[in-house]
Amino acid sequence: MEKKKISIIVSAYNTEAYIEKCLNSLLQQTYRNIEILLIDDCSTDGTLKILKKFAKKDKRIVLLENNKNQGLAYSRNLGLRKASGDFIGFVDSDDVVDPNYYEAMANELITQEATVAVSDIKSIYEVDGSVYVGKGCEGDPSDTLSYINVGLAASACNKLFQREVFEHDPFHVGKINEDVAVVIPILIHAQKLVYVKDVYYYYIQRDHSIQNSDFSFKKFDIFTGVEHTLLKIKTHDRYEIYKNALVFNQIILMFFYQFPNISESQKRKKYLKEFYRLSSGYDVLNNPFLNSFFKELGKKTRCFYQLLLFLEYHKLFWGANLLIDAYRFLKQKFQTVSLFSGDLDDLVLLAKKNQSIKNVGPTISVIVPNYNYARFLYQRIASILKQQVRIFELVLLDDCSTDESRELIDVIANHLSPYMSIKKVYNDVNSGSAFSQWEKGFQIAKGDYVWICEADDYCDDSALKEMIRPILHDSSIVISYVDTAMMDVQGRIFVSSLRSDIDLQKSGHWNHNYVMDGVEEFQKYTYLNCTIANVSSALFKNADYSAFFSKARNYKQAGDWIFYALVMQTGRIAYSKNSCNYYRQHGSNVTSVTKKQAHFEEVKQIHDYFISRYALNEGQKKKILERQAYLAQVWELES
Repeated sequence: MEKKKISIIVSAYNTEAYIEKCLNSLLQQTYRNIEILLIDDCSTDGTLKILKKFAKKDKRIVLLENNKNQGLAYSRNLGLRKASGDFIGFVDSDDVVDPNYYEAMANELITQEATVAVSDIKSIYEVDGSVYVGKGCEGDPSDTLSYINVGLAASACNKLFQREVFEHDPFHVGKINEDVAVVIPILIHAQKLVYVKDVYYYYIQRDHSIQNSDFSFKKFDIFTGVEHTLLKIKTHDRYEIYKNALVFNQIILMFFYQFPNISESQKRKKYLKEFYRLSSGYDVLNNPFLNSFFKELGKKTRCFYQLLLFLEYHKLFWGANLLIDAYRFLKQKFQTVSLFSGDLDDLVLLAKKNQSIKNVGPTISVIVPNYNYARFLYQRIASILKQQVRIFELVLLDDCSTDESRELIDVIANHLSPYMSIKKVYNDVNSGSAFSQWEKGFQIAKGDYVWICEADDYCDDSALKEMIRPILHDSSIVISYVDTAMMDVQGRIFVSSLRSDIDLQKSGHWNHNYVMDGVEEFQKYTYLNCTIANVSSALFKNADYSAFFSKARNYKQAGDWIFYALVMQTGRIAYSKNSCNYYRQHGSNVTSVTKKQAHFEEVKQIHDYFISRYALNEGQKKKILERQAYLAQVWELES
């Protein structure tokens, strides 16, 4: 007897970096009687081209194209109308599933005569590659509440449905969190649910996805979803308990987990007021699932949440806002980088571990320019060796240090050389220029890309993985960089991000990861100010940049700006908003008027160079003059 057909609905919009892996995971399913309905929602990247390629090579694929960008709900409804299968599954275009995922789900649906099969989800975070398993069912699988009282209750993706459970165009067009009012009523009214273990839906957590985007009033669409759900289940004899579980998981947890992450205080205060208006009818303070949640928390976290709720529901929004500001300040103030404190043997172990990593992308040469930073060398080299990407070679440069740097470099190089490619290059005379050392590093480097790691800086273990990630999909990228945090000599972070310092035009450009043409990046942003805060945060395509360095050496304080601006115009540039690079601030931040004046003169000279070379328009010239006037004012200088 022929197996029942599964229709898998995949809505795609601008996921060219992920869609091939997604579709390959579907075509490799051990359950063969499937159709894959691909709906392109007017992608502006190369997504549609990839979809067409796959549609040509497998007759089980049905390609549909929206005539304008309509959103996920519209696309899913279209997929449902066109589906011919007995069962319905949903997969997001940047996610993947196990090879036996649909076979296991379909077998359980059939043998158990169930309405919906539910699996667990493995969330994979792009930031650091970490994995979190979210349960599709927590408790007794025969009790519907076990499927409702979990964070994944509303997800359509970790489920396989009998086709007949869907009404006409069930998803609410124009809403985010559109699954809530569709999936949860289906679960509650289902004759039988079945929990399928040991197969997983893999949810790729991207920073720029809808769920991980910055908070906005659009997030309050969840209240519409909850209201529609309650209308659909209002006659159920377990209405109250389902209502409380729904409110706790979809509304209260959103408040706890998302509001403390909203950085802008004035906007947050507006959100607090709106949240109160929308949620006050749900008796949040007496929600029975809330007390169980508090029992699982540590004392400090529990007290924070309890006080936040007290202030919110006594309409003391200024107090709730102030509490979150204090929480964010203390979290930042007392956040400390876990600095390496091992010895030479530990460095050797790190080198062995790093070299055991299989290289799957371009080779990376790491250059460490050093001048009198012996005290930080162990920490710095350890931070490089702890990377999750294989280091092709490590080049240690010393610019005629007067401390014990050279002796230490000798010892480190001798211990590591049996296990990895390591070079040491010493200047006989101090060059007096960081850019001369950078250029020397590029001349020595044999890797495809070069990472200049200043000897006193530090980084997360995931920094290089974050920088190389977009390059794996786009070899035309010449600079890939991450956000930078600032720390003191002891490793205490006092600035968690330099995005606001870079984004002088308040464009929001650096609020999301991006890849764009370097010329466009320069014309929109870098002509005005240096948009890469620290060289250690960036990975550069290896090339002959001697002409660029020749220009950069004309400037003592702002030559890095010239270098970045010239390099980015030779290809594409990539950015990650994750602060996994740490720039170390030494001592006082006070700068003499003389140095400020010299820096200001360099800024003006660089602006003049950009104007003469790139024919900037009148609007750009106006912004340049405004920038110069601002610097003159705040630095108390003559313009």
